[in-house]
Amino acid sequence: MSPAALTDTLSLENEQLSVRLRPGQGAKLCSLLDRRTGRDWLIPSQLPGGVYLQPTCGDDFSRFDTSGFDDCFPTVSACKAPGMDIQWPDHGELWSRPWEVTREGASLLARIDGQAWPYTFSRRVSLEGDTLCLDYTLDNRADRPFPNLWSAHPLLKVSPGMKLWLPGSPGSAFLNAPSDPAFGSHGEARPWPELLPGVDFSTVQPRSLGRAVKVFFPRVQEGTCGILEPQSGEALTFTWNQAELPHLGLWLCYGGWPDDGRPGHLTVALEPCTGLPDRLDEAAEGGTCLMLPPGGRAAWSLRLRSHHLHSRS
Repeated sequence: MSPAALTDTLSLENEQLSVRLRPGQGAKLCSLLDRRTGRDWLIPSQLPGGVYLQPTCGDDFSRFDTSGFDDCFPTVSACKAPGMDIQWPDHGELWSRPWEVTREGASLLARIDGQAWPYTFSRRVSLEGDTLCLDYTLDNRADRPFPNLWSAHPLLKVSPGMKLWLPGSPGSAFLNAPSDPAFGSHGEARPWPELLPGVDFSTVQPRSLGRAVKVFFPRVQEGTCGILEPQSGEALTFTWNQAELPHLGLWLCYGGWPDDGRPGHLTVALEPCTGLPDRLDEAAEGGTCLMLPPGGRAAWSLRLRSHHLHSRS
């Protein structure tokens, strides 16, 4: 079938779930609705009136809708590409550009070619019962190795008291460029879940906390994490192959971002990723990014299951 127009919102649904995406805004997943409960797991546009503006490559991510599920690639934080004269923009170059999205049977295939480097990035979206399936491929069409990192960026709709669970029993988390010195310094290990004295960050905090922080759990031993609403038992569980996605980032925003005078957001993002930290140049220096050979292909998958649990801590 022909690709969707850039202004379209495309959707898939079954008896359990409905998912919508916006081809013109980076093929953003703008809704993941559990049709049985009415819970949408993704936050809507944070702009006045809930509008979606059309960004261009290189724009400041914080000035746009800051919502839904974007793909951050080939970096998260803006930086100079290692070993080449390319400046990768804030949150990468995919979220701000239109994608080609084609409906193929019961799935949506979204693809885009690189702007500053010859690559092709694709994501197939499908539903299997209560599970959203995301299947990715990346092709390096250059005659040189391609250093890159990908991170999921699902901004979840949360409320205070919801519970987070993480792979295994992480004893510490590593800070990623914290803007608030109360947390510590970039790269510093902090005890999990007490990132600040007396605050249990495995429980979603109120917006009034006025803090935001990004941390990493490197080399996860188990490819699963999730969030739970204890009273209702509603849960969203992420699963992946840790050989494909060896790291996990966690963005916790409890009124502390944006920090330019606008109201702070209330959201959490569980971010399986191919590399860390958020700056590709640092990841390349530390050997923690994906180095795709000339003509090479990488593939990975992520599953998000909306279901019910009686309890999980």
